[in-house]
Amino acid sequence: MAKMITWIERFEAGDYPMICARSGLPADKFVPVEASRSAAWPWIFSPFDLPFWITRWSVGKDRLWGKMPFASGQVKGISAIWDRNEGVVIVRGVHPDFITACTAQQHARRSPDRP
Repeated sequence: MAKMITWIERFEAGDYPMICARSGLPADKFVPVEASRSAAWPWIFSPFDLPFWITRWSVGKDRLWGKMPFASGQVKGISAIWDRNEGVVIVRGVHPDFITACTAQQHARRSPDRP
């Protein structure tokens, strides 16, 4: 499996071709996918102290939800993290055929005169 970098807006909108992100098979549904970004500031506490774990658990992550296409029974195995400063989501565990289909879709949108 591979990783793919996509824009936050595309991830949130689910703007992907109907190819299963996990298996590369034809997709039949869009499934919400959570992308998380761990905050660095809880590390000011020692990882051996209770305040570290309470802080890390309660406010230690920012979450972002997006939609990705999946075939039935192929939903598990995808993970995503995001970077607000760069405006991207990094999705791990995607099938190479899904990446190829996304790239082809983007190229087709850039050049509308394509046959």
